[in-house]
Amino acid sequence: MSAYVIAGVFLLLILLAGYLFISHSIEKKRIQRQRLITALRARRNAFRDLATGFPPGFLSNDLTGLLYRALIDCCEQLSRLEPGDPSHAENLSLYTNLLAAQKENSSTVKVRLDNPQQIKEANHLLQELQKFVAQQAALNNINQVQTEAYTDQINRLVLQISVDGHVFNARQAQQLGKIRLAVHHYGLARKALTSGNGKQLFDKQITQLDAVIAKLQEKADASGEPTAGTPSVTPATKTSPDDASTSKEWKQFEEENAKWKKKSIYD
Repeated sequence: MSAYVIAGVFLLLILLAGYLFISHSIEKKRIQRQRLITALRARRNAFRDLATGFPPGFLSNDLTGLLYRALIDCCEQLSRLEPGDPSHAENLSLYTNLLAAQKENSSTVKVRLDNPQQIKEANHLLQELQKFVAQQAALNNINQVQTEAYTDQINRLVLQISVDGHVFNARQAQQLGKIRLAVHHYGLARKALTSGNGKQLFDKQITQLDAVIAKLQEKADASGEPTAGTPSVTPATKTSPDDASTSKEWKQFEEENAKWKKKSIYD
């Protein structure tokens, strides 16, 4: 009789151990699943912020498509993990349609950032986008050619907003009549273009910017403005021949600047 009792006890212990093991495995999988859902939600939100945070047309079609494909992948995984949540299917349909529409409509509108806050936000978003491209490359989700292409386009955008920031400051200085200060900021814009001119892509823009700086320098010398930051005595409402010539030179520079902004490595 005792043998049956001992056998029963052993059986119960085995069943208990099996139950505990299965329970532990189920709980472990539940925790892993929840962590994956949390991570996917965070990634989806980050990609969404990147895709919608820039002004329309600021990112190239290649970079916008990359973000939409990342969003689609996240939504597909979330749909499988949480089939009872209809928002995942809705988001999946939304980003799939946006990707299709983005492929069909290639925008050629020049997008220029025109205030410091917008430039600051864009710079932060570009840093995050650079990190995302590096992560995708490390995971082998994109190949070396794609990585170099995306990186090149991001670097061009970083250069663009740097130039935009200096140009904004220069125009503000001009409006205040501070011609030498405007020359200083245009000079910083020229320096930024020169630093990214390894392939001589910006030679013409730099030459035109030199002309803008020379015209303003000549005007500052003629007005007797001694130092940067000293207000000009010329009323802002008057337009001299030098002003018109400078505006013409700058307009030519902007037109050329727009061309390289829209240039993709795939062109």
